[in-house]
Amino acid sequence: MDREKLIQRLMVTFLDELEGHVQAMNRDLLALEKVEPGGAQEERLRALFRTAHTLKSAARAVSLQPIEQASHQLEEILTAAREGRRPLSAPLFALLFESVDAVQDAGQTLRAGKNPGESALARILPRLEAAARGEIPPPAVSTPTESADAAAPSAPRGHVAAPAPSHAPNERPRGPVASPAASPPGHAFAASGSTVRISAEKLDTLLAECGELRVALQWSASRSESIEEIRAFVGRWTEEWLSVEKALCRTLESLLPPTDPSPRYSGEKASRAQAQPEGLSQHAAGRGPNGHALGPLPRRTWRALRAQTENLRRLQRELERLRTNAANQFLAQYRASAQIDEEVRRLRMLPFRSACEGLDRMVRDFEKAQGKGVDIAIEGGEVELDRSALEALKGPLVHLVRNALDHGIEGPQARRAAGKPPRGRITVEASLCRGQVQIAVADDGQGLSTEAIRARAARQGLPVPENDAQAIHLIFLPGFSTSPTVTELSGRGVGLDVVQSAVEALHGSLDVSTVPGQGTRFLFTVPLTLTTLRALLVRDGGQVFALPALHVQKVERLAPGQVQSVQGRPMAALGASLIPIAALAEALGLRSAATLKARGEAALILASAENQLMGFVADEALEEQEIVVQSLGPRLRHVRSVSGATSLPNGRIALILNVPDLLRHTLQLPPGPGRAGPFQPPPPPARKRLLLVEDSLTTRALEKSILEGAGYDVLVASDGAEGWQVLQEKPVDLVISDIEMPRMDGFELTEAIRKSKSSGELPVILVSGRASDEDRARGIGVGADAYIVKSAFDQTVLLETIGQFL
Repeated sequence: MDREKLIQRLMVTFLDELEGHVQAMNRDLLALEKVEPGGAQEERLRALFRTAHTLKSAARAVSLQPIEQASHQLEEILTAAREGRRPLSAPLFALLFESVDAVQDAGQTLRAGKNPGESALARILPRLEAAARGEIPPPAVSTPTESADAAAPSAPRGHVAAPAPSHAPNERPRGPVASPAASPPGHAFAASGSTVRISAEKLDTLLAECGELRVALQWSASRSESIEEIRAFVGRWTEEWLSVEKALCRTLESLLPPTDPSPRYSGEKASRAQAQPEGLSQHAAGRGPNGHALGPLPRRTWRALRAQTENLRRLQRELERLRTNAANQFLAQYRASAQIDEEVRRLRMLPFRSACEGLDRMVRDFEKAQGKGVDIAIEGGEVELDRSALEALKGPLVHLVRNALDHGIEGPQARRAAGKPPRGRITVEASLCRGQVQIAVADDGQGLSTEAIRARAARQGLPVPENDAQAIHLIFLPGFSTSPTVTELSGRGVGLDVVQSAVEALHGSLDVSTVPGQGTRFLFTVPLTLTTLRALLVRDGGQVFALPALHVQKVERLAPGQVQSVQGRPMAALGASLIPIAALAEALGLRSAATLKARGEAALILASAENQLMGFVADEALEEQEIVVQSLGPRLRHVRSVSGATSLPNGRIALILNVPDLLRHTLQLPPGPGRAGPFQPPPPPARKRLLLVEDSLTTRALEKSILEGAGYDVLVASDGAEGWQVLQEKPVDLVISDIEMPRMDGFELTEAIRKSKSSGELPVILVSGRASDEDRARGIGVGADAYIVKSAFDQTVLLETIGQFL
């Protein structure tokens, strides 16, 4: 094999190793920044040097000179720090963190098939070389968004490490599965022996095959049950036939004349006759039970009846043998498949801490940029989850920690005034609970304001719940945010709905609780694995559905007398409570509304999510069992209220329901029998009209093109005075304005809009090159709803912000 092909084969392994090195360097740098000079600092410097040296050697092996050069310069800097020739100053730490980010960016560039010379690493190499010579160049200019994105957990690595089997074929391996994310590279695997790298795609395929094996096992169990049912049926049939046989014997005997009154048998024949069972089989000599001689026709009849009896008895024996063999075969298959399934699951299980990689770095960068003191604690990091679940949880965790940093934790002065420690605290905790994992993200900040939530809901034309718990859950609506301004970190209203969707895609649930002045806690519960699920199977409208057991409170029988109508909505009287109910098939849009009182006795499944309780009426509750979750595929991925499917033992498919989404949708249906079905498409919305106020012709043309491309009608004005005149003549739904403009600037325009009776509630977004805190505060002070800085302008941010208000 030539060197080029060898390098190509090594590159996949190198990229996996690179991610482990990046995580180790981030971890050690964060610890080094906090420790005092001494033994602990020396140990961290040695660990960082070892990682840089290992990375340099690996980069040299695959001919990646930019990463090799950067690692060498890091070695020089760390050596000088260890020898006391270079103090660990804040600018030096900033450069070291920036270098780690650049190395990570180079890895991502390589994964994308691009030249790492085009990455950020090429731009930082001169500064690293200067630092190695003893110089500290000024830090590179980067936006807070870039810092936050760089600190976020990295993308899935695509491979996991599994221990090579060092045990006998039938012996289970001992100890946990090693993962490169769980320990520092370079010496992570020395204690656990040799390892082999297995691509994540191969593990996914193997897990899918295990799922198919479980489905086949269910069919095998169903076959055993069918054999048992047939055996029981043949047993009843035999008993009935024997009673009929006796009656037929007596009937035939009564029709024949007596011939020989002497005993039928003597000696050995008599003994054999006594040993024969009562019935036709004892008439082998051609005589009836009373010794009557039989003619040719009755004799053939006796033989046929006797053969029928023997055939039934033989069928019984064969079915019993078949039942026993099937049961033994199923037991052997179950044991083998259970062991394979367990081992494959263990290969895919990773500690929860791997989903939290990068959160501490994100908090550190935020603290440096915003001046808030924040500590983050990861608890329950040893709890293990399926790799796919962990990857899916990284995004929600980042969203929730960002929200806590930006909206939850107060500044030092505000915390002191409230009697709190000046440094805030965020806790991310995982724990096992009844075969599931509960993950909590909590902060000790200012909490959620139910008044602000209700005010925003009223302003957006949403129903305003009186119950505080229901009002708080409005924050999960798309585009909903109580933040008065859009920052680079959060506040666009595009976070919590994404968190909710991600958790529900995992067949989990999400809840939130808050105490004003004390903090907020988000809690979501997800299964340990995504391949199987404990679910309740129900039948309604001729279809079978699976409801995750996590959301099922209990099942009751619903009598027609329990159904009542309250303000046009059906309710069930359960004890002293009235629970809203709906027919399950109707809620899914599978059949027209039916009168629940007229359907007779049915099953009532009480389901809960997001502090809401509702009953779904079905024809029959079948059973609760472990089901194999199967994807709907890309074309059906976004079907409302459905999150997957499962194969039943009879070969039919049962849809797995997304209970929180189904419950939300059903409770929002208008009451009364004439309501539209849930799948009826809504009428197309009217096009929204925007006013764009911008004095730069180029910027105005660019933003107008973006807005019209997004489906908005756009009116334009070249300054605040012209914009104010347009508002007097034409109604608009939202205003986007620059600040620096002749005649009337954006501040003055916003202030005039807020003082106007006709347009005082009009949403206003300021887009400006001014990035100072004073300008932001002034913009919010005059009444702007959002403030976007042009230096970090992104059309996605602008469109998402507009969508938040419209």
